[in-house]
Amino acid sequence: DQTGVPSAARLRPPYARAADGTPVWSHDLPQVTLDHLLLRPARVLPAAVDAELRPRARAALLRLRLHDLYGRIAQAGPASADVTFSHRVEGRTAPSLRVALAPDPDRSGWSAETPVNLSALGHGTWDLRLRLHFRDGTHRDVSAHAVGGPGLLRRHAVLDSRHGVLLVQPYRTHAGSLALRLAPGWRGVTEVARRRLGRLLP
Repeated sequence: DQTGVPSAARLRPPYARAADGTPVWSHDLPQVTLDHLLLRPARVLPAAVDAELRPRARAALLRLRLHDLYGRIAQAGPASADVTFSHRVEGRTAPSLRVALAPDPDRSGWSAETPVNLSALGHGTWDLRLRLHFRDGTHRDVSAHAVGGPGLLRRHAVLDSRHGVLLVQPYRTHAGSLALRLAPGWRGVTEVARRRLGRLLP
C-alpha cells in the first residue's frame, strides 16, 4: 500500500478449517494450511479489524470490531486499541484515542466505539491506524477494513462550529483499509462540487 499504512488483513473471517480441524486458507483451498498461525505470537498475527465511521454534526462515531483467529487472539487477551488518524500528505497525526475492547456476546470477537472530532482534523486525506494492546503485554499495529452498508462510505455534509460546514467522505483504499477525506467550509464544498461537475461534463 503506497500510503505507508499497514494493509487491512488479507485473511478475512469467517476462518475456515479442514475436516480434521486444521486451519486452512479457505474451504476451496484446503491444501493451503495455516497451522503455523497456532504457534505465532500475537504481535505478528494477521489480526482482522472491521471499522465503520458515521459522520455526525458534533462528532463522528467510529465503531471497531476485532475478530478472533482460531482462538489465538482470545489467548492473548485483547484489552484496548489506540485509534490514530494520520494525514496522508503532511505526515502529522492527530492525538490518539484509547478505547477498551469488550467481548461480543457470541465470543467471536471484541468491539469498541468512540467519538471522533472531525473538526480538529480540518482538511485533507487521513488514514486510520490502530494499535491493539493485549493482556499479555504485547501489541500489534494494524489498519482496519472499511465496512460498507447503508449510509457508510459516502459523502456527508455536516454542520461544524469551526468551519460552518464540513464535507466528510469515509472511503475504502485500494488495500481495503478505512480512510477519510475532509473539505472544510463552504469553499471546500464548492470546490468538490466543481470538480465533480467537471468530470460529468465533456
